[in-house]
Amino acid sequence: MKKLIFFLALLMAPIASFAEEKVLPVDINADEISYLQEEGKALAKGNVKMTYQETQLFADEAEYDAKKQIVHIKGNVKIVKDGVPVYGKDVIYNFNTQNAEMSDVKMVSPPMYGHAQEADKVGKEKYILKNGYVTTCDKEQPHYRIVAKRITFFPKVKVVARNVIIKVGSVPVFYIPYYSHEFSDTSFPLQIVPGSDDKWGFYLLSRWRYHINQQHRGKLILDWYDKRGMGKGVLHKAQGTKIGDALFKYYSIEDDLYKTENRAALFKEYPERQSLIAKSLEDDRYKAQFSHSWQPSENLSVKTEMHKFSDQFFMKDFFFQEYQIEPHPLSFNLIDYSFAKSSLSLLTQKRANDFFTETEYLPQAEYNFYQHQLGSSNFYFQSQSTAGNLAYHVADSDYHYDATRVHSHNILSYAQNIKWLYINPFAGGYTTYYSKDRQEQQDFFRVAPELGVNFSTKLYRNIDANLPYGSERTQRLRHIVTPILSYSYIFPPTVSRNRIFQFDDIDTLSRDEKIKFTLDNKLKVRSDKRTWDFIYFSPAVEYAIKKEGGKGSYFDKITSAFEIYPKSWLAFNAKSEYDCVDRATTELTVDFTIHDPKSEKYSLSLGHRYSRNESSQGTLDFKYQLTPKLQYKSYLRFEYKEGKFQDQQYALRTDLHCWWLDTGVNIDHDKNYTVWFAFVLKDFPNMHIGFDQTYRGARTEY
Repeated sequence: MKKLIFFLALLMAPIASFAEEKVLPVDINADEISYLQEEGKALAKGNVKMTYQETQLFADEAEYDAKKQIVHIKGNVKIVKDGVPVYGKDVIYNFNTQNAEMSDVKMVSPPMYGHAQEADKVGKEKYILKNGYVTTCDKEQPHYRIVAKRITFFPKVKVVARNVIIKVGSVPVFYIPYYSHEFSDTSFPLQIVPGSDDKWGFYLLSRWRYHINQQHRGKLILDWYDKRGMGKGVLHKAQGTKIGDALFKYYSIEDDLYKTENRAALFKEYPERQSLIAKSLEDDRYKAQFSHSWQPSENLSVKTEMHKFSDQFFMKDFFFQEYQIEPHPLSFNLIDYSFAKSSLSLLTQKRANDFFTETEYLPQAEYNFYQHQLGSSNFYFQSQSTAGNLAYHVADSDYHYDATRVHSHNILSYAQNIKWLYINPFAGGYTTYYSKDRQEQQDFFRVAPELGVNFSTKLYRNIDANLPYGSERTQRLRHIVTPILSYSYIFPPTVSRNRIFQFDDIDTLSRDEKIKFTLDNKLKVRSDKRTWDFIYFSPAVEYAIKKEGGKGSYFDKITSAFEIYPKSWLAFNAKSEYDCVDRATTELTVDFTIHDPKSEKYSLSLGHRYSRNESSQGTLDFKYQLTPKLQYKSYLRFEYKEGKFQDQQYALRTDLHCWWLDTGVNIDHDKNYTVWFAFVLKDFPNMHIGFDQTYRGARTEY
């Protein structure tokens, strides 16, 4: 088929009628092209392609008016800019303004697709869809759609609409007054999770995400619990404002179970709450949380947090995962200013909830002078000083104590290399002033000098190893050994800690003398494809000298850290602490992960957390793609000391083309069941309601 190329800027320039017009450089390529010189027009038919700057237009027919710089294109229209295609049937396009009037329009800008009977293009980047819809489903008849009379579509950027109806098929299921979604945001504006729980009964949890502008966005929360009532809340996030970033959370529920007439049912469900005072059993339950971070200058930062709860069990009852992460959040304000070699901060921390035991700082200033070389010598100095008014309050009690405390810790050290040996002796001391002690005696000082020395060196050896290693071939091994010998001695404080109010770790200071030997080992491997840290192993042993309590001198504890990364799909990490006196392991953490890095068909993470006299927990997280459309997930956490599961979750993820349907059951340590369902959009997978349990497993690299 013969094709002609028509470059209007050249061919039409001699035409007198065009002499006074600015002719745009528009390329036209078509099977047939004819010219109407008197009218200043070009007609094109068959496989029409028009190009202007970064925009391309495709159609069956085109009529181009060079004077007005407008083209009318028909039949199988496609407009492409920046790789984003827009389809239509009848389009009038203005090359000068890049505005367009369009009919039967289809937008393709993954993850979003749009359709409308009519649409306007405004400028380079903006489309207005009239009586249309957008969706993440790429089917001709999408499974769901977001419908509105007017939708503003910015390809690759965002979608904005008002008075939106969400339809599943052709059935309307939800109304949203305002909808704005940036394509970089991976959470869908509407989240609904139904289910059943032993303590909640049947429930329906919903979140509607709103977007006011780039700086202000949030979620409105409406939850229904069969046994507990209606929960209402808001989460608002402000980012990039002139006064920093802020997050506000509020949630309240008039808890039916906490009503006076339901006390018998409450105490049957929660026997441990019978001893609570009446104020803690009010049915108006809530949480109010606020956090703020602001950096007005490069050196100055301000951080604020406030956490207020109606009672100590509210978070555990309704936001259990948040409760597990932080069961006792603190309310404080911290102002920090950094200098070239030091920093100054002011901490104000006030107890917001009477049912917590806390130390208050009203306020406390802290000055840190970082380790710094003194002139051109080998001497270094560092210091940490605090001064504040402190108060210690016991939960649900009038008992408290307070004092003014000024504390400093100063260290002078010397660094010297003697050939292969690095030597670092140091001397310092702790000095603390207290306004009073436990016996109400006034104004006293506690002093405790310290000294010590560190010895270290670094040894390495390169080993040529031309060996097959799976699909790779190793070329060289590099073993790096760093032995470190440390001695430290804190002299007995001039005042016993039994006389001092205990506010925090500063007040627990006591005589301490020890020797510590650490042997850091790292094995690096270079193959024909990559270089990576293969093994890291760091054992250490501590020897206590003349320990307090008449124990004498002895090997105190042995610690170790071990990591191995043999393949990109396999990792193992472990840390341990062994008490040599009691001949028992006091701390142990083990993480193991194996996964399919290519197809992500499976992943298995195993973990163990052991803390002597507290807990011994094993964790398993397993995922497996049973079929191309069905995935199985499970999460288990078992407490060996109690001999029972603390958490169990079993879930199936079903692929519904553009959706995932997650169906799961959670079982807690009291064998209470929660059954839940969640529809998750593939393109917006982030859920923020809090049922899906996860465990990260081992780190995959050193």
